[in-house]
Amino acid sequence: MKAARSLMILAAGLALAATAASQAPESAAETGIASWYGPEFDGRRTSDGEVYDKEKLTAAHRTLPFGTYLRVLNLDNGSGVVVRVNDRGPFAKDRVIDLSEAAARIIGMIPTGTARVQLTPIPKDEALAWKGGALEGQGRADASDEAPASAPAPAVEAPGARVRIQVASYASEANAKATVQRLAMSGLSATIEIAGARFRVVFPDLSPEESRLVSQKLDGLGYRGYAVTTIRPYANP
Repeated sequence: MKAARSLMILAAGLALAATAASQAPESAAETGIASWYGPEFDGRRTSDGEVYDKEKLTAAHRTLPFGTYLRVLNLDNGSGVVVRVNDRGPFAKDRVIDLSEAAARIIGMIPTGTARVQLTPIPKDEALAWKGGALEGQGRADASDEAPASAPAPAVEAPGARVRIQVASYASEANAKATVQRLAMSGLSATIEIAGARFRVVFPDLSPEESRLVSQKLDGLGYRGYAVTTIRPYANP
């Protein structure tokens, strides 16, 4: 009887451990040395069966599941890009990731061949707001999960003009909060606007000069899909 009870307690403990593991937060950031695929790999099959295209934002990682989105931050120059894992590697033991040529170009590591990087898994919603290249085998992602596709417009220098920047739009409030936290770590103070069932990460009210500074920072972090809107003051009656 005692043995049976012990087995039940052990089974319950294992079930709780499995549940906790399934609810664990995203993997912590990983740091190390990145390299990039040489041109001879263009057109070959990756480990998940895709054909490698040097102009798409993809990468090889030893253990992360295929389809994982990673923010890759170049610690040598502060540039960032988002990639999708679709291959296994790198096989040099001192490397943590192999980037496509397009991804390596965006973070400025083509001339050096390698760079010190930080890898952070991010939600798909956030990844699709980064349009520095094709993440899903096409030039742009589904517009329902991203900021507007138009390029950021320059702020209009109208008297009293204010500027709004939308970084991304999410179906998940948790993902929106995670983006706000990531931006805060880079010194940017964004807020969340709720619009129906969407949670928008925005800088709602900036001067033209502030908007230029925020845009430059977002560009440096690798964001490519943010939307800039000039808010004109109401005319006097």
